[in-house]
Amino acid sequence: MDEGQKTSGITENDTFIILQKIQDMRQYAYPIMMRWSVAEKYVIGNDMMHCMNELLELAVAVRWKHFKKTTLTDLDIKNKTLQVYIKDAFELKILKGISSYKEWTRRSQEIGKLIGGYIQTVNGTAAGNTANQQQKASRSSRGRYSR
Repeated sequence: MDEGQKTSGITENDTFIILQKIQDMRQYAYPIMMRWSVAEKYVIGNDMMHCMNELLELAVAVRWKHFKKTTLTDLDIKNKTLQVYIKDAFELKILKGISSYKEWTRRSQEIGKLIGGYIQTVNGTAAGNTANQQQKASRSSRGRYSR
């Protein structure tokens, strides 16, 4: 398979972008988490790092799987879980500084937007009007009891 060849509407290059973004976020987060106290590092830090590792594993799985819908949904759920961890760490004053919080949130949201776009591509809703929506629109114009 060529690097640019499409599989289910998503190219390998597209999945490489999300994989790279996750790796960049992990590299950004690791030094921050290493500065946390031992208790904070092992309580919420391990959960956050585990979540980012699972994001990485799911991104690799999306790249090589033929049926991507379930894996993309799992990837999206895991990213939303990480966003909750980031927010909790900030509210508990474990993640110190608004700039770190904003940067980490920005990175996670960027990954979420990429995942959302990939989900729309796989589901066929990237154009904004699915075949199902078109059928509903054409049925409603005929009326309930068309002759």
